[in-house]
Amino acid sequence: MEIVCTIISSTCFKRMLKTMRLTLITLLFVATFTIKAQKIVTAGSSVTEIVCSLGLCDNIIATDRTSTFPPHMQGLPSIGYRTGITAEGIIAMAPDFVVLEKDYVKPVVVEQLQSAKIKIVEVENLHNFENTLQRIQTIATALNKATEGKELIAELKQGQVALAQKVAAAKEQPTILCVFNRGVGNMMVAGKTTGFDIINLAGLASATPTIEGYKPLNTEALITANPDYILFFESGLESIGGKDAALKVPGVAQTTAGKKGQIIALDGVALTNWGPRVIETAQKL
Repeated sequence: MEIVCTIISSTCFKRMLKTMRLTLITLLFVATFTIKAQKIVTAGSSVTEIVCSLGLCDNIIATDRTSTFPPHMQGLPSIGYRTGITAEGIIAMAPDFVVLEKDYVKPVVVEQLQSAKIKIVEVENLHNFENTLQRIQTIATALNKATEGKELIAELKQGQVALAQKVAAAKEQPTILCVFNRGVGNMMVAGKTTGFDIINLAGLASATPTIEGYKPLNTEALITANPDYILFFESGLESIGGKDAALKVPGVAQTTAGKKGQIIALDGVALTNWGPRVIETAQKL
């Protein structure tokens, strides 16, 4: 029997290695492209902002009505608002992933999406800083963006440390009254468990520390609380005619906030959703 031995030359071997490298690079590119090409539907403003902050904004094909940031999210197809969101509407978008806040949609909607074999990433929003970091990590891991998630978390932690140092250096702790309203006739004081706990992160104290949830704003209680600042949603302040109109609300002129004209208005979503803009927003208070 004749045995034929094939000897691979050094040049041939180098060519083979080069070909193997090119093949591996191509496979990695395809895998990366596949991940980036995944279609995502979000429900809940904080998860939408987290997905965008991880570099996947362009992958979002539809979102809910509360997701107004980044601004171009408002131009996407809408799946509706909370209890009005249906599984059929989401399934029709043919997403690869649905990222949502726990209890944002009806449980039956989640069950129907699972039955349709759609991947679901569900996170609970506890409206505190540590939970913000946890939600980022969970979503980043699920969407294969672990590195970007770690970078975002590190950035937020760094900002929180700087903010804490600023708060610690402050000589006093001003009080603030948080108002939720739609026009003059429907004004509510926001207390604990409303998302407005961001004021604590900013080093401010609630002028109404015993209030839970939302309570009607009345003149006597406002004067008694005597806040140093009064905080509105931007949309809420606009609905009553701006700062000058706020100063004419019964009781406001008798408070320190009214006397000094210390009326603040910020983006309502950023104030209360505890998303990746939480430190940036707290710094504005």
